[in-house]
This record gives sequence, C-alpha cells and structure tokens, in this order.
Amino acid sequence: MEKEEAILGIFRRNNGYARTGEILKAGFHNHYLDLLLEKGAIIKLKRGLYRLTSVSADSEQEEVCRIVPKGVVCLFSAWDYYGLSDFVPPEYHIAIEKSQKVALPDYPPIKLYYWSEAYWQLGITYVKIGNTEVPIYEKEKSVCDAIRFRNKIGKDIEKEVLKNFLKERDRNIDKLLRFARLLRVENTIKRYLNMLL
Repeated sequence: MEKEEAILGIFRRNNGYARTGEILKAGFHNHYLDLLLEKGAIIKLKRGLYRLTSVSADSEQEEVCRIVPKGVVCLFSAWDYYGLSDFVPPEYHIAIEKSQKVALPDYPPIKLYYWSEAYWQLGITYVKIGNTEVPIYEKEKSVCDAIRFRNKIGKDIEKEVLKNFLKERDRNIDKLLRFARLLRVENTIKRYLNMLL
C-alpha cells in the first residue's frame, strides 16, 4: 500500500502522468502499475505512458503532445485549428521526423505523417492549449501543405483552405510565398493567387 501511494506521488508530481521508466528509476517494480490499473487508479495511454484517472486532461490535444512528444500539429488538424476548413478530422494529424518511432494508443486517435527533417522542422510555432504549449505549423505553412498534398487530400479541401486563407484580413501573402518557395509549390500558389485575387 505504501509503495502504491509512493508511485501515485510520482504521478502527482508530473501533473497526473508517469512513464514506466520513471517508476523503475524510482526503485519500484512495474507490477505495481498493473495493480494500480486493476484498481482503476490509473489508465494506460500507450505502452510505457500512464495517467491518473482522477486527472482529466484539459484537452485531448495535451494528451497527444505527451504521447507524441516531438510531434507537430499538421494538415487537417492545423486547418481546423486555424478555421481554414469546415472538415473536422476524426483523428489528430501529427507530423514527426521520419527517423522517429512512436507507438500509438487506441485512444485518442492519431494519424502520423513521417516527414524529412527539412520539411518537418520548417514553420513550427506554438499555441497555448490548456496548460500546454502545443507545436503547430504556422498558418501560411499549413496552406502550402494543402497545395503540396493536394493529390492526397483532394482538390476540394485544397481550394477551401486557400480561399479561406485569402478571405482573412490578417493574411500574409509574402510569408505564404516564402513558405511556397521553400516547399517547392511556389509556381502553383502564384497561379492560384492570380486567379483568386
């Protein structure tokens, strides 16, 4: 009982989360995690990551950040966040550097995109969701991604994202073109801009 309470103390110090490695490093056998799972005191988010059942995440997005610590919100999830698309994705769309390996839980649903380091690190910014700084691609980079992946996402979504971006008062066309150049979709975006502006 004392050992279980000590383990729960580790969870409390980590805002309700703990990894198996932290428990082992503190000198406890992972058998105690199984006991806490059986008692319903903790839930397993994925292999090696647990959360107190008494702690509800401020948002699932915070949980996603813990599950995929080097992930960046991208594509459909980014467009939804910025209000560039009416489509609400059924899963979280997260980009990671292609050499990373992540084991995903059943919940929350996450779709991973493995991008080369050059594309993955380009245009990352942070937004505050609950108590967490969530990495997300800048709005202009996200618009360029819609052009870049137009054959996979469909022309309707591509047009919707671009049109909604162009309707915004604070749109930054120079920044959009800078990202377009870096992502090698500059000619395509210029052609669209000539038609839509």
